[in-house]
Amino acid sequence: MSSDFGFWKRGAGGPEEIFENLAEGDTGDLAVSSDVLRFREDLLTRWPDLVDVLEPSRFDLEEEPDHAGKYVLLTLSVRQLDYLSEILEMAKMNGLIGFSGVGGESI
Repeated sequence: MSSDFGFWKRGAGGPEEIFENLAEGDTGDLAVSSDVLRFREDLLTRWPDLVDVLEPSRFDLEEEPDHAGKYVLLTLSVRQLDYLSEILEMAKMNGLIGFSGVGGESI
C-alpha cells in the first residue's frame, strides 16, 4: 500500500487538475522554480531512500532536465509515511503547493 503526493510552485489550473496532469506525465502548465529544485534536493539529502519513489526520476531528468524544477511526485510506502509531517513542513518552507492523491485534497 502506498500514498501519492505532488508538490509544485506555480501552475495553471486547480491543484487537483495539476496533480492529475502530473500523473499522466503532463507538465506543460507548470513553471520552473528554484524552490522546487531545493525541495527535491533537501528530500534526497534527508531521506536517500526516497530516490526510488520520487518523480521525476533521475532517468526522466536525462530527457527533461528542467522537470527537476517543476514538480516532485512522491509515492510513499506505509513506512515512509512517517516522513510526511516533515515533508509537508519542508514544502511549506519552500512555498510549494501540495496535493494528496489519496485524500483528493490540497495539503
